[in-house]
Amino acid sequence: MNKLQVNMFEAGNGDSFLIKCIGEKKTNILVDFGYSSTYKKHVENHLIDMAANKEKMDLIIVTHIDQDHISGGIRFFEDNGFANNPQIISVGEVWHNSYKHLEMAETDKMLTDKERKHIVGKSIVVEKNRTDDITDTSGKQGSRLAANLHNYGYSWNTGFGGQAVLYTEEEPIHLNDEVKITVLSPTMKELTKLKKVWKDELKDKFPTIGLNNDIIFDDAIECISLMRRPNNVPNLMRDTSTTTNLENLANMLFEEDIDEINASSITCIIEFMDKKILLLGDSVSSIIETQIKKMYKETEFPIIFDAIKVAHHGSSKNTRNELLDIIDSEHYFISTNGSVHGHPDIETIAKIIVKENRGMTRNIYFTNKISKLDIFDSKEWQQKYQYKTHYRSISEDSLQIYL
Repeated sequence: MNKLQVNMFEAGNGDSFLIKCIGEKKTNILVDFGYSSTYKKHVENHLIDMAANKEKMDLIIVTHIDQDHISGGIRFFEDNGFANNPQIISVGEVWHNSYKHLEMAETDKMLTDKERKHIVGKSIVVEKNRTDDITDTSGKQGSRLAANLHNYGYSWNTGFGGQAVLYTEEEPIHLNDEVKITVLSPTMKELTKLKKVWKDELKDKFPTIGLNNDIIFDDAIECISLMRRPNNVPNLMRDTSTTTNLENLANMLFEEDIDEINASSITCIIEFMDKKILLLGDSVSSIIETQIKKMYKETEFPIIFDAIKVAHHGSSKNTRNELLDIIDSEHYFISTNGSVHGHPDIETIAKIIVKENRGMTRNIYFTNKISKLDIFDSKEWQQKYQYKTHYRSISEDSLQIYL
């Protein structure tokens, strides 16, 4: 029997999902790593056990460059070492967009030793949450994901000819004869905007140095991006104790996320036999709406997915009603512990709950039980709107869902 297993790891305010496609063969896909402590405390043992069972990680997707998605990956590739002699688990391919994929070089002139030292000196970030102690500052300075992928010889964006992972009108990427992946975003439009942001950042940081194809710029832009994050104002922690009208909550004025890095998240549809999952990273609604409308006919709406990973940890700025009008599922995933930005926003959950009933019970899965979510445990509301809430047990590394 074909089975899809999704592990939503406890990742603080971040993301880390392990998707296991179990058919005649096993295909494993890891989407984001959360923080370094996410990987060490919750993900690593799963990878060790998989390797002991002769499994490999067929694909790792790092959706974008934020620490709550990328930092655990830096630690993993340090620990795993060389791709041809992995210390933890064999990795088939990695999808991750970096400086080198955006054709940002302006000169062929090589960097001088002095220039390289200057770039290295200005490209140091202390990784957050290296251990369980959130005040820990022992992160390995200068070690970045791009450097690890390059130095340890991993297959990096090879499914896209070594270029950027982005939407094309070509056939989906087939991992094997059972699993295929269709990338929805970023499109070239989002990557062009990201390229401008990154180039401006590099010019500001290194005004006298010409940009070339040196791998050091992959590390530099990664560090610069991490230093400038987060650049959004944290969402306010709203008192939900008196919330009584979900329809009003669902129809509150929508203001879309304008962050270029979030907009450039790798989003995709993973299809395994007759099942399909929509993974939205930290993307924005308008982009996904446009892409869904390109891929499907209007007469097919809403497109029913077996599961939907809700964008940006349930932020109110990344899910709007127009998107939810054209997609739906019995299973919605939201990963966050509510820190930093106060996600998830109750408006987003209300939008999912009050959608037109289509003869299904919608299940909403959370990695953490946050007090403001208590209102959605109302039996009256659950019966009226036909939904259920599910939470990871605090004694477990992850919340497991079988589709």
